[in-house]
Amino acid sequence: MGFDSPPGGIVFEIENVNRSRKIRDAGTVTGTLENFSGKEKDMNLNPAALFALLSGDLENAVIASTPGGIEAQEAQGQADFVANETLPRKCGFGTTRQQIEAIGIVFGENVDDLFVSVKLPEGWRKSATGHSMHNDLLDEKGRRRASIFYKAAFYDRSASIDLCNRYRVSVNPVTGWDDPDYRQSGWHCVVSDCESVISTSGQIEPEPPYDCDEQRAEWLAWHDKKDGLAKSGQSWLDEHYPDWRDPVAYWD
Repeated sequence: MGFDSPPGGIVFEIENVNRSRKIRDAGTVTGTLENFSGKEKDMNLNPAALFALLSGDLENAVIASTPGGIEAQEAQGQADFVANETLPRKCGFGTTRQQIEAIGIVFGENVDDLFVSVKLPEGWRKSATGHSMHNDLLDEKGRRRASIFYKAAFYDRSASIDLCNRYRVSVNPVTGWDDPDYRQSGWHCVVSDCESVISTSGQIEPEPPYDCDEQRAEWLAWHDKKDGLAKSGQSWLDEHYPDWRDPVAYWD
């Protein structure tokens, strides 16, 4: 992913295109770039590149000013992360360090402000997904035990880990999300054990259009039905697996 917006509320001002470019970050980063020469003059000085350059970080300034540079940095960060023996220090909402320890992960020393060294249970591994910021933690049976976010772009590095429940509820188009015409499909509730479907509900009609105020009531009524499907799946799990909301439960 490229640079979407200036980091830290940076305001980018151009007072004189030929002489001065300024970047300001709430009074903490202030500078004026004048009379560039050499490599700096030829750079694509987007906000990310300017931020790095004014911080004295020429390496990342070059990366940010190179087409595809940030994307390559994020991909390399993902590859390095998957290959090493660390996990994010930060836990996502609903996940605690105690829960992570309860599934057999042993924490070591902090590596930096984002990561901590760990010893995973035998046979566990980290696996990259098709997106450079998202990774999975898989157990010895190949089951996804945690989702890991890591953004390696220098201007906004961040990472967190969220444990996965074994049993999950989702409401999906009957024909699946990959169907280009899924909006014309009926919808149903699916209860899953990891990636295996163990229960499905009856279906409701396709989502009605909402293009004007006159259609609002019908659209809201449909969403009430959709919410009812999710509640039916949750009730099924409450009956069969009462602790299904606990990411530590039912794996063994």
